[in-house]
Amino acid sequence: MQDVNMNNAPQVQEDDELMIDWTGILSKLLKHWKQIVLIGFIFGAIGIVSALTMKRIYNVTLTLAPEVQSRGSGSLSSMAAMLGIGGLQMSPSTDAMNITLFPEICNSTPFLAGLLDVPLTSYVSGKMKEEGVQPKQTTVYKHFSGEDIERKGLAKWRYERARRKHPEKPYTGVADPTELTRKQDLVVKGLRRSISANVDKKTGITTISVTLDDPMMCKQLADTVCTRLQTYVSDYRTKKATADYEYYVMLADEARQELVRAQAAYAASVDYDRSVILQSANSEKDRLREEASLANQIYSQMAQQRELARAKIQEDRPVYAVVQPAVLPQRPVNSRAKRVLIWGFLGGLLAVAWYGFGEDFYKKMRSDVKEKMQEEE
Repeated sequence: MQDVNMNNAPQVQEDDELMIDWTGILSKLLKHWKQIVLIGFIFGAIGIVSALTMKRIYNVTLTLAPEVQSRGSGSLSSMAAMLGIGGLQMSPSTDAMNITLFPEICNSTPFLAGLLDVPLTSYVSGKMKEEGVQPKQTTVYKHFSGEDIERKGLAKWRYERARRKHPEKPYTGVADPTELTRKQDLVVKGLRRSISANVDKKTGITTISVTLDDPMMCKQLADTVCTRLQTYVSDYRTKKATADYEYYVMLADEARQELVRAQAAYAASVDYDRSVILQSANSEKDRLREEASLANQIYSQMAQQRELARAKIQEDRPVYAVVQPAVLPQRPVNSRAKRVLIWGFLGGLLAVAWYGFGEDFYKKMRSDVKEKMQEEE
């Protein structure tokens, strides 16, 4: 029995060492509560400075309900029947671009590079307008590159020095997505961070979000992104139908020219051979009549195909319903009060950790280092 107690003694002692003395920690915190509060206030002051100097960020969100599937071939089939080609099968075309690609389109370099020349207007409140303040006109490229910022003194000198150190050709309003300059690449990356698109695969609702440091610019950029996205997808969806329409227009024009030529030749033959009864003349007249009839049939078919191709463009053009339009944001998304509270809480947390655990740990570690150094000596 005595041996059992002796064997359990080290385990009990080890468990006691692992236990945290919460009473001792609480007494230390109460002893240094003034220092803790002071450190919290110091960090809160830092948070105030940080909040006053931080850039206000605004967010605009709009939602689209695009057409997910093609509307079928009912209208084209009925039109084909009216044109006398009812046997023509108009199957719905397969579409490689669906709504799940919208986020990739918004983040693609060609799409973002096409936004660099978009004009923007800064926000001016009603009170500022009464004071005579005029909105600032700029572009996406100038705003994201910082060219529209008024710099003075040291900031202006540093900016000019950076421009001399990294000289670039002036932006002319046209950017090549495959050969962006250093500043254009930085602007595109900034746009990629500011613009996002999410798609709900179940409902097909597309949510476009734009974040910027000016509420009016944020709204304008969101509207432009929405319009450009619709145009981008619409051009893609109607690209083949447009090419087919242009091809049939060319064929119809050529067939019309051939028809005019054949009809003119037949008319001239009839006028010339009106009093001639030779069999060879009659055979030539019949051949010209058949050529004119054939040219007329070809032209009619090409004209029908041209009208069908024109209708196919409208059939393939997607339809979008703007469920939630872009609205001018009234408040920024980053709160100054929240930042001050975070800094103050961080300072208090660090102070509690130091006086509760860190100070004793530091003293113990320092003592162990001194003892080890003395032993080595």
